[in-house]
Amino acid sequence: MNKYVLLPFNIRHFTVILIVLLAVGLFGCTSSDPEQQKKRELQRDALKLRMGQALNPTDAEGHLELGKIYRELGESEKAIESFQNAIALDDKHEHAYNNLGLVYTDLRLYILAIEMFQAALELSPDNPAFYNNLGYAYNMTDRFEEAITAYSSAIASDPTFVDAYYNLADAYLNREMYQDAIKYYESALEIEAGDADVYFNIGLAYEENGQFLRAIQSYEKGISLDDSDVEAYYRLAHAYKKNGDSLMMRRYLETFLDRAKGLSHLEEEIRDAEQLFNR
Repeated sequence: MNKYVLLPFNIRHFTVILIVLLAVGLFGCTSSDPEQQKKRELQRDALKLRMGQALNPTDAEGHLELGKIYRELGESEKAIESFQNAIALDDKHEHAYNNLGLVYTDLRLYILAIEMFQAALELSPDNPAFYNNLGYAYNMTDRFEEAITAYSSAIASDPTFVDAYYNLADAYLNREMYQDAIKYYESALEIEAGDADVYFNIGLAYEENGQFLRAIQSYEKGISLDDSDVEAYYRLAHAYKKNGDSLMMRRYLETFLDRAKGLSHLEEEIRDAEQLFNR
């Protein structure tokens, strides 16, 4: 005879009570740190969704939204479980596959990510974001041609989907295909204003393509948007050197050397800048 007798117990009600108690504890906490405050807000949202799941455990959308929050919190295992639960409840939910693919991408599990993005596209074959995500996963596994095809499909689905242009340009830039990189950076900038990194990247493409004046203009635009990127001053100095302007070269070398003090990852650039500056 069994030693223990299993008595009927309403687990759902117990779960709700427990979650409510946890929620009260979180809601009563405040923090002046913006990051901590954001984290607490996400945790509160997660608790609300878990309360909803306790009442309606077959709601696939609730699992999807909970997974998104867990991903933002950096809780990958919980995010994966939530997205898998959403798929188990609704195997036609394309966004559940896509979001699961994003978590696998975060974890650098690109083969699994590719499978999820492909599954999402089978359900929604015209979604540019899914193609873009698939392209990124292909690119990270050195499947360059497949990445280009996926990014191009994203643009074909939505010619204003700017992320695909940037990712295409970055892929070409990383393979030293500068003319192609320039083409897609310029196309992206026609759609929306870029951030500093975009201008630094297109500046590098222009510089390596022998278009030194455009490189200078792009680097300077990038610095005007974000003057904290120390390496940008080094690149700008080199662009001025290649354009035959030694005065401006020295000006930006001086700025670079001043800002690069103590930055070990720029040791090679610092040595080169010191040699150029002392000539």
